[in-house]
Amino acid sequence: MTTQTLQPADRPIDARLELPGSKSFANRAIVCAALRGATCTIQNISPADDTAIMLNVLSDLGWRVTRLNPLSTEVRLEPPSRPVAGPHVTQIYTGAAGTATRFACALLTVVPGRFVLDGNARMRQRPMGELLGALRQLGAVVDGRGQPGCVPLAIEGASLRGGKCALRGDVSSQFLSALLMVAPTRGAGVEIEIEGELVSKPYVDITLQVMAAFGVGVVREGYRRFVVKPELPDRMSGDQRLDARSTYRVPPDGTAASYFWGAAAVAGGKCVIDGLTRQDVQGDVRFVDLLERMGCEVLEFPNGLGVSRATQASPLQAIDAGLSALPDCAQTLAVVCAFAEGTSRLTGLSTLRVKETDRIAALQAELAKLGVITRAGSDWLEIDGLGNRSPKRERRVSIRTYDDHRMAMSFAVASLRLPLAIENPECVSKSFPAFWEYWQRLA
Repeated sequence: MTTQTLQPADRPIDARLELPGSKSFANRAIVCAALRGATCTIQNISPADDTAIMLNVLSDLGWRVTRLNPLSTEVRLEPPSRPVAGPHVTQIYTGAAGTATRFACALLTVVPGRFVLDGNARMRQRPMGELLGALRQLGAVVDGRGQPGCVPLAIEGASLRGGKCALRGDVSSQFLSALLMVAPTRGAGVEIEIEGELVSKPYVDITLQVMAAFGVGVVREGYRRFVVKPELPDRMSGDQRLDARSTYRVPPDGTAASYFWGAAAVAGGKCVIDGLTRQDVQGDVRFVDLLERMGCEVLEFPNGLGVSRATQASPLQAIDAGLSALPDCAQTLAVVCAFAEGTSRLTGLSTLRVKETDRIAALQAELAKLGVITRAGSDWLEIDGLGNRSPKRERRVSIRTYDDHRMAMSFAVASLRLPLAIENPECVSKSFPAFWEYWQRLA
């Protein structure tokens, strides 16, 4: 087993970084490009494994995916000359990529052909029942071949008819995003009613922004009702009249920024991320607001957003924070709270139980190794912070990552105060393959 050994910071951080493209934007742009059915270039595309898997889905559907060179962040997508449809079944494998799996599931219901969609062992446990139910309400033929509501799935391509469907909002906003993106291809239009409170609303905002960039509008009533009226016949059948841009540029990853902002909060100093602002549609830029409440200063520039904390200032202060809108920052904030004064309470964490791992349980187990006391429920976590105290350790603490990229990157923040060894550091490739190279720039 490989490990990444990390030493505490010996001086305040002073960094300004330009981060890779957001995988949330990139994956949505790939789907919208496919639905457009015309050649498209995506610039600053995310290097994440999840995005590579989404591109592989298009390749499996006959699209030509090319780069100028293997390291290029510009990808050209060219549609197939003929549909995949035929008597054979096309196998689509999405590994551990939850976003790609949910998006591919909806995409395959509007593409001619017959498909089997599958993922790895963990993906076969992650729930998709709400999405499958909504797709079936809209006429899609999707049959389970394993655990109910999970992959593997047999999907009859081009079976989605449109109409009305209801969708619970408390499981995953990815389900709504998947439905919204395929909705414009249906002649009957699609109307989606959300039951209960929608989680992770900013990710739906990202979906709507990407759709708008590709010329698709959505009528909505808050986050309760969404209506998509088709402007054209089925775009997957070759119609290329959609008024959309032929080039789309992916913005920097706001979630990736949280680790570096958290570093400035824990170690002191400052870190600015170019290309992000407080007004960005990415919900995770609100992470700076949480750090501000804990005692940090927010640095705002015309095209950059940062965090600063004077090392001589009082300790970080505990926080009560609801994180249903930015769940991907929960682990980072939990680690920051471990070095705050007092008890922090993080709520709105129900979706963390069904991610790459049970992230609440994983946080409790690994924070305990640092001497941090926690308490948890189904959707909340309390952390008794160490303040300026750092427990004395004779040996380097080894942090298990559970094959979860966000566990690895979040606990890198803790290493600025304690010597740590991060197990399986390669797992960061799921969202941020160059993370450790960027992290070294903080030294």
